[in-house]
Amino acid sequence: MKSQTEDLEGGSLSEEQRLQLLTSAGRRNRLIIFALAAVLGSLMLLSAGLNLYGLMGSGDGPRVEALEKQVARLEQQLATQQTALSNQEELLASQQANQLTGMFERAENPDSIAEVSKVLQAQETDYQQVMQGLKAGMAELANMLPGSRSWLSFYSEAIDRAQVNSRKRSESIRAWSEKAKQPAVKTP
Repeated sequence: MKSQTEDLEGGSLSEEQRLQLLTSAGRRNRLIIFALAAVLGSLMLLSAGLNLYGLMGSGDGPRVEALEKQVARLEQQLATQQTALSNQEELLASQQANQLTGMFERAENPDSIAEVSKVLQAQETDYQQVMQGLKAGMAELANMLPGSRSWLSFYSEAIDRAQVNSRKRSESIRAWSEKAKQPAVKTP
């Protein structure tokens, strides 16, 4: 081969010799490729045969039984998990319902309501006393000034309305305080 390459480099080979060298090299390369293809094909056939033999072999019985047991065990676990999940959902729903009923129960403390009602009642009493004092002062002023009775009657009506409203608020505060002292009625 070395001599052929030297001859090619030197240019002493004829056209026919060159063609013959190239065709012989092509044949040789084709034979090598065919041999490799045959080896690879036989390896593939051998591998496929071994896989088929392994699939159809007698060792599958215990493996299939083990897989069936595993499937049955997983189905039991799934049923258990589904039962636990439904129990958790029921528990969550009942807790949410309890929270909602707790929110709608009386959130007011009877002791604090009693304190607030005392403060409000004292304010209304003071307001009524101020209005009574204002009305008495206006009457004295009207008696001192001649011809001032018309404005006294006009403002007396407004003061009387304010006193009536104050009494109504005072009664509402007492009722609220009494209602808070009563025990709360819980519905199931």
